[in-house]
Amino acid sequence: MSDAARHARSAEVARQVTHAAVEAAMERIGPWVRRTPLEYSAALSERLQAEVYFKMECWQVTGSFKPRISFSKLLSLDTATRKRGAIASTAGGHGIGLAHAAQQLGIPAHIYLPHAADPAKVAVMRRLGARLTFFDSVADARVAARAEAEHNGLTFVSAYNDPAIICGGGTVGLEIGKELPGVCTLVTGIGGGGLITGSAIAMANHVSPPAIWGVQPEVSAVLAGWLDAGRPVEVDHGPSIADGLGAAIEQDSITFPLAMQHITRMLLVSEAAIRQAMRWALEEHQLVLEPSAAAPIAALLGERAVAGPVAVILTGRNISGSRFLELAGTAAPKSRLAAGRT
Repeated sequence: MSDAARHARSAEVARQVTHAAVEAAMERIGPWVRRTPLEYSAALSERLQAEVYFKMECWQVTGSFKPRISFSKLLSLDTATRKRGAIASTAGGHGIGLAHAAQQLGIPAHIYLPHAADPAKVAVMRRLGARLTFFDSVADARVAARAEAEHNGLTFVSAYNDPAIICGGGTVGLEIGKELPGVCTLVTGIGGGGLITGSAIAMANHVSPPAIWGVQPEVSAVLAGWLDAGRPVEVDHGPSIADGLGAAIEQDSITFPLAMQHITRMLLVSEAAIRQAMRWALEEHQLVLEPSAAAPIAALLGERAVAGPVAVILTGRNISGSRFLELAGTAAPKSRLAAGRT
């Protein structure tokens, strides 16, 4: 299949992600997930001269929004397909969400991981009963997981490249829209683009749809590079402490045409700024956040003003104590924290 044909097919599949489909996903997953609160941030509101609210997906079951997407996918399968099992490749967070959802639904879960995966996340997946297999990289794990799925009739559960997955992520935006109907700006980190595009579609029918801001690490800004070029292109990228953001994504991902349509602005943040945001969240809100969840805060700490009300999705808190202290434990001078810049 030619590149043009693949991209046309991706755009066609992407049209399955609608507001009605997100509503249907919410009905599916409602009994299995928490409706997380919006928490007002006085400190960030004062800084940006706008009302800022945190969508507390870090308080979701398993400590991340990820169960929403896994429940959305698994609950869309028929009984026979569920019995064969589900498989995913992940750096960690997606695997926890899938392992939890699969355990709750009685579905065998197979997780393919890089050897470098966070040991704390690996321990959680084991505790949830998933079968784990390790590879040299996330890319190797993805190739092997897809091959295993095809060979043994398992369902490959993507972290982003699937309408049911995107609709599951969109339930976060659906809740924000219902609780804060006048929201002007939505800010969230971007990995494969499922959460941000699903949430944008969930709020697209508002009288005044919010501006959609995506955040990626400077060192791994793959989707940002694609959006800048207007097409999938080669983007140099390296590892980031925010390992849930900015990774290489599939060339034919259905999230790209959705991102082109719905994302208003991309912001890139440094590794130092992410570390600082982790410290800021602890000092100002007593929140322990994983780097991927702190990245949107890092982006906003670098802004002078934002149209409000602003909703910021704090995607997760899955980080070990030792890793948190390694990344955020060194106190920065108070003048730097107050300035919000590095």
